[in-house]
Amino acid sequence: MPVTNSKVQAGFTLIEMIIGIVVFAIALTFITTLIFPQAGKSVDPIMQVRATELANTIISEITAMGYDENSQNSVRCNDDLNDDGDLDDAGEISCTPIGNFGPDSSEFRNNTNSNFDDVDDYHGLQQGAGFSDAIIRNSLGEILLVDGQNLYAGFSISVLVTYDGDMDGVTDSDQSSKLILVYVTTPGGETIEFSAYRSNY
Repeated sequence: MPVTNSKVQAGFTLIEMIIGIVVFAIALTFITTLIFPQAGKSVDPIMQVRATELANTIISEITAMGYDENSQNSVRCNDDLNDDGDLDDAGEISCTPIGNFGPDSSEFRNNTNSNFDDVDDYHGLQQGAGFSDAIIRNSLGEILLVDGQNLYAGFSISVLVTYDGDMDGVTDSDQSSKLILVYVTTPGGETIEFSAYRSNY
């Protein structure tokens, strides 16, 4: 009668352990290179939504202002009141030259005495992270706070205004419309461009 070994071996062999470690290493590499970076990017849409809200607020504020410093009451700048082809009669005044865009010497937007009053006053406005005015403010010069926290901490805005009468996105000499470009930079360093037009009405 043959002798049989009644002991059954349990556990892994050295080869099985090495194969298991290699498979685990491959799976861990896959997770760290493909899945973990996606977790960091999941915050990007939230920042983009907040950037859009901020840009919409700034654009709404700008477009609510008068078209030009030289527009008075019901008389618009570049309005030829008597249709004689020039602007040399009483009450007629040309629009602000593009080289004079930006706030006048008495206009500020960095304190509670904020007094911008026309579209091109915003040309060159820079607020938020990385700029000398490190806080983004509302039209009254107040810090935007929610529950005592700066709503747009880490964000920054930059505004450019130019004439673009034919509305093709390129600066031109037609002063009938102003192109407003608002650049919002998120805390992650992504810069998003927003634009709007304000016509001379």
